[in-house]
Amino acid sequence: MITAVRALFVSVAAIGLLAVGQSAHAQDKTIKIGALFPMSGPGSYFGAQDKQGVELALEQLNKTGVNGYKFAVQYEDSSCGPLPATQAAKRLIEQFKPDVIIGEECSDATLAVMPIVEQAKVPLLNAGSSSIKVTEPGNPWTFRIMPNEVMQGVNLADNAYKRMNARTAVLLFENTNAGIGNAQVFKENFIKHGGQVLAEIGFGRDVNDFTSIATRVAGLGKIDVIPTYTLEGQGLKITQALAQAGVTKGGGGNAIQIGTIWLPFGFEQKAGKAALGYIRIVQFDPTETRDVVKNFSAAFKAKYNADPTHLNAHAYDQIMLIADVVKRGGKDPQSIRDGLAATKSYSGVTGSVEFDKTNQNTKMDTVHYMETKPDMSWTSLKWN
Repeated sequence: MITAVRALFVSVAAIGLLAVGQSAHAQDKTIKIGALFPMSGPGSYFGAQDKQGVELALEQLNKTGVNGYKFAVQYEDSSCGPLPATQAAKRLIEQFKPDVIIGEECSDATLAVMPIVEQAKVPLLNAGSSSIKVTEPGNPWTFRIMPNEVMQGVNLADNAYKRMNARTAVLLFENTNAGIGNAQVFKENFIKHGGQVLAEIGFGRDVNDFTSIATRVAGLGKIDVIPTYTLEGQGLKITQALAQAGVTKGGGGNAIQIGTIWLPFGFEQKAGKAALGYIRIVQFDPTETRDVVKNFSAAFKAKYNADPTHLNAHAYDQIMLIADVVKRGGKDPQSIRDGLAATKSYSGVTGSVEFDKTNQNTKMDTVHYMETKPDMSWTSLKWN
């Protein structure tokens, strides 16, 4: 009898251990994604729109999973700044123990985080930071989807000179790695074409009144283009000040503002007629007819009752690229890192992804140009 009871106990214990093991295995079948997004501060609009894109992607993926894996995300507010970003990254790594991290949007914050993720050996997938320093000379654990400031700047200078027939320019930029870097790349390549840079004006993020800068620009003579590199809050004030000073097309002047992905969709409605003629790079063109774009736009509108922005789209692409890596065998930080490095011609809603030896995406079809029309809507220029 005692032997029988002992045998039963052993059997029940074994079943219990098996159940625990199966439960632990089920829990292990989750890819944990850390998200470093600016939820506060001047770049908070990035974080809000990034989160929408992430949540849509997770909703779609977790209906069926990928290779038996589900996906979970932990958000941390990185505030678009080096110190809060490093603190947020450390929290993610120590507490959440992610398999991969996505973010940040601002270059200075991304640069501050890179040594931390490298030391922890966790891959960082970046979509929005443009500073060349993110991928040059290269970090084995950091990958960037968006073309860097050199790729963007060369393309912007080429199009300004050749397509817009611009011959004079004034550069406006925030005094950050990305702001200074983008402006300098444009300057070098615009001058190579034969263009002339009349002035380079940098400013801190604490500047709120751009009247004096606009007045200074107005006194520089005929200006064709004004490359502008700043976040939305200052961007609105700069655009309105330039129009009020009669410099830009929106204020009856000749100059046209141009720029990269710093500003969200909807900027035109906030800036009003001052934004007329603004030509800028975005990462997503909703007028594209590819199925992946149409399906994403329809799903986003069904979930949020709004059209997706380029920030929604590049956040969505970050998650979907990670899912593609998992489909190819990624399951932990090292294998996800290796899978990202091996990515060839991945096709997302923003465009294609293929990483070079520095983990920089080499494809330029993630660069889309839009021009603000008189009714404050925009049209896709199809320049790339």
